[in-house]
Amino acid sequence: GVPAMRTGLEKRRLTRLAFALCAGLSFTALPGVAASQVASGSDEGRAADDPPPLFTSDDVLSITLTADFSALREDRTDSPDRPALVTLVSPDGGSVDIGAELRTRGEFRLDPSNCSFPPLRMDVRAGDAEGTDFEGLDELKLVSSCRPGREAYEQYVLTEYLAYRTYRLVSDAAFGVRLFRIVFADTADGSRSEARWGFLIEEDEAMTSRVGGTPFELEEGKNLPSTAFDPVSAMTVGVFQYMIGNTDWSDVAAHNVEIVDRGGFATAVPYDFDFAGIVDAPYATPNPDYQLDSVTERYYRGWCTNPVNVGRVLGAFRDAQPAIAALWAEAPFLDESTRSRATRYLAAFFDDIETDDRAQRRFLRDCRVASG
Repeated sequence: GVPAMRTGLEKRRLTRLAFALCAGLSFTALPGVAASQVASGSDEGRAADDPPPLFTSDDVLSITLTADFSALREDRTDSPDRPALVTLVSPDGGSVDIGAELRTRGEFRLDPSNCSFPPLRMDVRAGDAEGTDFEGLDELKLVSSCRPGREAYEQYVLTEYLAYRTYRLVSDAAFGVRLFRIVFADTADGSRSEARWGFLIEEDEAMTSRVGGTPFELEEGKNLPSTAFDPVSAMTVGVFQYMIGNTDWSDVAAHNVEIVDRGGFATAVPYDFDFAGIVDAPYATPNPDYQLDSVTERYYRGWCTNPVNVGRVLGAFRDAQPAIAALWAEAPFLDESTRSRATRYLAAFFDDIETDDRAQRRFLRDCRVASG
C-alpha cells in the first residue's frame, strides 16, 4: 500500500486529513478519502450526473431578455433582484416566455469606469422552464459585452466563450457554456433594444455534481495547500492557463477557480478568462507579481510535478490539438482578424510543447515548488 499519516481535520479548514505519496510527491487529501484513493486519483464509486439540457448542445440559441436595464446599469454597489422575462425563440419562429430575475455580479467589470454594462446573474422560474432548454437550472452567470455597441467587445465575449469550450477538450472537470444571440429589451425605454452576443455558464453545483464531486468552500482569507490538488488535474489547469496566456487565477486561493472535492482530492475548475492574452481585452492587465509587459506574454504558474505527469498532461494537449484548431478555425461568429490572431497565438503554444525536450524545459524548470 501507499504510506499515509493521518491527522485531525475540520471540514472547510486547511488542516490535513491524510498524506500520501503520489508519483514521488507528497499529496494532501481533502476530507473523507483513503490514502490509496488519493494516490491513484480515482473517483470510483462517484456517479456523475448528466449535464442540464441547456449545456448538451453547442448550437446557438436566440432569446429576448426583457428587463429594466437602465436600473441594472446603476446597480453597482447593491445588487437587488430585478424582474425579467426570457423569451426563448425556436428556429420555426415559435417562442416560450420564462419568468426570471436578474442581478448584477462580479468585481472588476462591475466598476462603471471599466465597463458600461455590468455582468449579470440570471435566475429562471422553475415552473416556466419545464420542458425547455432551461429546465432544471437556477442561478446562471450571463456574460455579454462590457461596452455595448463596440464590435471589438463582441469579439472579446466570443473569444472568452471559445476559451471555455477549449478547456472542455482537455478536461472533463470543466464548466458548460452555451452561446446566445440576445436581444436586450429595456422596459425603462421602449425604444431601446439591441442585439448582442452572450453566453451562459453552468451553475457551480450542477458542474460539481456532473463531474462526480462536491463543492469545497475555502475559508475566507485562507489558502489550500497545493499538495491537496490531484497533480494531473492541477497541471492541466496550469498548462491551459499558460496556453491562453492567463495569470489572473490561483488554485490555492480559489481565485477564478471552483474547487471540487472529487472523493477527497481537490480539483480546480477554471473560469473567467477575459484577462487572458488570447482575449486581449484593452482593460486587461498582467499579474503585477510576474513583471510581464502584456497579457499576451505567457507565464507558467503551474506546480512542479514529475516527468511522468508532465508527459501525460502534455500528451493530452497534443492529442487535443486538431480539435482545438478546428474549434477556432470553424467558429462562424469570429471576424477574420480575431480568428487569425487567436490561431497564431495557439500555434505558438503548440510549438512550445512540440518536442519533449522543449516541453520539459518549460514545465519542469519554470514550475512552482509545491507547498505542503
